[in-house]
Amino acid sequence: MDIPALLRLTPLFAEASAQALAPLAALARLQNSAAGTVLARQGEAAETLFVVESGTVHASSLAPGGRELTLFVAGARQVAGGSEVFLDGGSADPGRYAATLTALTPARVLSLPASQVRQTVFASPELSRALVAHLARREAELTARMQRLVLTELGARLAAYLLEHAQSGGFLLPTNSTLAAELGSVPEVVSRKLGEFYRLGLIALERRTVRVTDVVRLRQIVG
Repeated sequence: MDIPALLRLTPLFAEASAQALAPLAALARLQNSAAGTVLARQGEAAETLFVVESGTVHASSLAPGGRELTLFVAGARQVAGGSEVFLDGGSADPGRYAATLTALTPARVLSLPASQVRQTVFASPELSRALVAHLARREAELTARMQRLVLTELGARLAAYLLEHAQSGGFLLPTNSTLAAELGSVPEVVSRKLGEFYRLGLIALERRTVRVTDVVRLRQIVG
């Protein structure tokens, strides 16, 4: 995939034209990252904008006590460490990564220097509009997610997740930490709830492969 096309497929630049993105494409560099490669660490100055071409990048944060929490997993055509690069308070107070970014699988990642990204985007009305539109969409998505997390019990959220991903032959669950981040919970609680669904006969589990066995009851739990 060529770099301008990849940029246009990201949510961040979806509303920008190829012409407007040309200066950014010229700045970009593709890098191959082995699984486990740390691209950026939480708290470091956000000096690079990362766009995933292929593979997955895991964003995690350390909670008090040293527990690692999964915040999200960025897949192909998604931005990792996006908003931070636009928070520039000058050299004394630069934007900082809110999470540690690690290649979860072998990944090809596009990297763009943050300072030049800011200059290019802020100098272009079209790119600035694309950025504002992206941030507005993301705020709406985060608000909707927060409402689901606050108003919906974990069992209903897990049941909805299983129904959404259900396939006749089963599907591979992500790690408990990743699933917990998706559901707004913690790994131990999610693991217990999965075990409860298994004992109730709602799902079949073999290692990390899950198969929904009682669609009707899961739908009843969703409500």
